Amino acid sequence: MLPDAELEKAINAATKTGGLIAYRVDLENGESKDRRLWVRPQVMKLINGKSLEANQTARVKAALKRFIVRGPFTVVTAQCTRGEMTDVGDFRELKTEPPPFVELRFKPPMHELRFFGRFIGKDALVLTTVGMKSLDGKTGKRPLSVSEERQRCDEIFASLKLPLSCVPKNIRDSISNAEFA
Repeated sequence: MLPDAELEKAINAATKTGGLIAYRVDLENGESKDRRLWVRPQVMKLINGKSLEANQTARVKAALKRFIVRGPFTVVTAQCTRGEMTDVGDFRELKTEPPPFVELRFKPPMHELRFFGRFIGKDALVLTTVGMKSLDGKTGKRPLSVSEERQRCDEIFASLKLPLSCVPKNIRDSISNAEFA
């Protein structure tokens, strides 16, 4: 693991160049920013844009705020054998080679929305890419591929000089206040 100062330097450089955007939320009384979240510009554009239905946008923003204020999360690990858990988990650790690669999945109304990324330290998440899956399968785009999303994530981390050595080796070491399945 890199010292915290080196990781902060890498994150600051990535945000200064516009490669990452720190995701910020308005806090209520008693809330504090206990986790950190950065997103790529295209992820932020989708969150703040008009292409999602209003209730799906609200669910996404509520989940991201819950992440930042250290609310409880359910994490479905790559080793989970209970198929029904994929529908109730907030995060899903995808079955790939280490370091852990995760997705946040938001079910319909219109599309099944997925954010992909990885933790870059305990309670520090970088969302690198986004994908949508149409309910009827007619998106006009190629189907989502976890291996391609993982490769894009690796390339983004490399281009932004985000050190993989800071990524926790185990999903259980990535997030606090979580239930693991």
